[in-house]
Amino acid sequence: MSQRISIRVPATSANLGCLFDCAALALSLHLDIHLTPRSDGVVAVRYRGVNPERVAEDCNNLVAHTIQDTLHQWGKTRGFDLEIDNQIPIGVGLGSSAAAIVGSLAACHWLADTTLFDEELISLATQLEGHPDNVAAAWHGGFTVALQQEERVLAYSCPVPDWLKLVLVIPDYAVPTEAARGVLPAHYSRADAIHNLQRAVALAAHLFSGKADICRSFFDDRWHQPHRAALVPGLAEVLAYCHPELLGICLSGSGPSILALVRGAAEEIGEAIRSILAQHNIQSQPRVLAADNLGAKGWSLPA
Repeated sequence: MSQRISIRVPATSANLGCLFDCAALALSLHLDIHLTPRSDGVVAVRYRGVNPERVAEDCNNLVAHTIQDTLHQWGKTRGFDLEIDNQIPIGVGLGSSAAAIVGSLAACHWLADTTLFDEELISLATQLEGHPDNVAAAWHGGFTVALQQEERVLAYSCPVPDWLKLVLVIPDYAVPTEAARGVLPAHYSRADAIHNLQRAVALAAHLFSGKADICRSFFDDRWHQPHRAALVPGLAEVLAYCHPELLGICLSGSGPSILALVRGAAEEIGEAIRSILAQHNIQSQPRVLAADNLGAKGWSLPA
């Protein structure tokens, strides 16, 4: 086993409008995890990156806790120095917890010197995180669809074309996942289910075709975004925003971040979204990103 292990995991944007709990895109913001094994059994944590006030630097750290618990379940004990360098904002719909869990499980396989299987890692990560979309995209990269069958998760991914740019607008507040889930209805009408499914399969088909000639209407969701609008001031106006270069716009995950898929004019579109949110007294930061087509599977190697 290498004396130092390095794992890189991308941020992810799930739901993508109509693909609620089914799919996600991997983004070019990353969580880097570095571990150096120790012989004394001690676990030491150091964190550098965004939102340090939301990250523990002790045994309560999500990465450290996940590694220790997983190794314990495998009947193994390891001490390690854990260094975390993080670009992924926490609690804003960018898959920060999924990235931490996927990175932790990848590190466990190196520490335990076991064979790493895709389905095994994604299924275990889903059990820990709760949903398969973010964890599958974080591991595979690109555009990934996932389905859960009992404790088994099947995931399929495709690369995102280089020309497709992603505009991410990140508000300065967090929305707890529990709150975002709590506003959703217990039941949906048949008409709304058909509406979403038609658009979801069309969007997935276009991205897997490699053409990505996306229609704005693919993102016209009825399942979660209308119900979460009260948690994201200005969301209705943002989703109604139009620009000739804008291919699609949606809430990123459970929010409050906004994701726009564009052909061009990325900075202009990002500023327009920021301005709409500012009219609702929400400060935000636009970012122009690319998709990450490698995922943690492609990035992570022993150092």
